[in-house]
Amino acid sequence: MASGGVKLCVVLLLASVAISVVHGCGINIRNSCPFTVTTCAQSGNSPINQFNIGAGGQQFLDFGSACRWPAGAVWASVRGQCAAPGNPSAANDRNLANLAEWTIGDGSGSDFYDLSNVNAYTIAMRIRVVNRVGEEKTNSADVGATPRCGSPICVINDIRGFCRPNNQLVVLPSTALSCINTDGTNGRGPTAGTQQFKTACPTAYSYNFDDETSTYTCGTGSNYEVEFCPSGNGLLKDE
Repeated sequence: MASGGVKLCVVLLLASVAISVVHGCGINIRNSCPFTVTTCAQSGNSPINQFNIGAGGQQFLDFGSACRWPAGAVWASVRGQCAAPGNPSAANDRNLANLAEWTIGDGSGSDFYDLSNVNAYTIAMRIRVVNRVGEEKTNSADVGATPRCGSPICVINDIRGFCRPNNQLVVLPSTALSCINTDGTNGRGPTAGTQQFKTACPTAYSYNFDDETSTYTCGTGSNYEVEFCPSGNGLLKDE
C-alpha cells in the first residue's frame, strides 16, 4: 500500500514537471486603453506579427518550452499597419514608436528587458513580471551593480506640450501623435533633448547608452506582461 502511494506521488511529481515544461514562458500584451491598439511584435528580422487588440483585450505571445525570443520588441503602430507593404519583416513605423524590448533565452540563464524612448514616444507602457524565476536583483541606481527584476513604466499624457522645445512632434494622417527623440535617434546623449525623456520616464531608455537605470533582468523562464495605458490613459491620438 505504501509502495503504491510512493509511485502515485512520483507520477504526480513527474506530471507537474512535464506541465511546467510544456507551459514554458511568454509575454502577455494587455490593452488598458479605451481604444483599439494596433500592436506589433517582432524578434530580430523575422516577420512582424500584428494584433488589433480592442479596449480591455489581451494577446499572449507563447514561446513554449524553448523560452526563447531574441532581440524582441513590442510597439503600437501609429499608422495602423505594422509591416511595410510587400515586406513582412520590415517595420512600417517602428521608428515613430516607443518600444518594449526583450532578449529572452540567450543561453546565459537570464532575460533582459527594457522600455525604450530612443526613437520616439507615442503611448504609455509598463512591463510587469508575472512569474519571476531567480532571485530579485537591484539596478545599478540602487545598492549593488546588477539590473533589477522589476517593472519599468513610462506615461506621458500631454505629448504636444512635452515634445517642445527640444524634440520633433509628428502628427500622422490617422491623428496619432509621435514625439521623435531627435538626439536619441541620432545616437547622441545625454543632451537636453534626451534628458527631457529621462525626466519624464526615469526607468526607460532615453538614448542608446542609457543602460544603468534602464536595463532589467530576470531568470529565463519568467513570464512577462506589457500593458498599454497602465493608468487607464496615455494618449496615442490627438483627441
